[in-house]
Amino acid sequence: MRRISILAALIVPLTAVAAAPARGPAAPSAAPEPPAAPAAAPAATRCAPPSVTYAEAGAAAAPARTLGDEPPANHYLAVSRQVGGCPQPAILQTGIR
Repeated sequence: MRRISILAALIVPLTAVAAAPARGPAAPSAAPEPPAAPAAAPAATRCAPPSVTYAEAGAAAAPARTLGDEPPANHYLAVSRQVGGCPQPAILQTGIR
């Protein structure tokens, strides 16, 4: 049994070498590498600045309106999402009335 396992251990690498394609002088040694892409700008310069809106402390109270008078809304998913290194909101549905 030991002889069979030793023989198998010696034959397997030999079959892999025999199956490898022969490279002659006419065969290319390696595929040419594609040209390097230009370096991308840092995310801080590519991304839109984050915006936060705060209610003004001394603003006059707006008159009461019905929901039908409000503009259509968007449904946002409350997750931190990055697209290309920039923060992007995950919008589930737009134009909600």
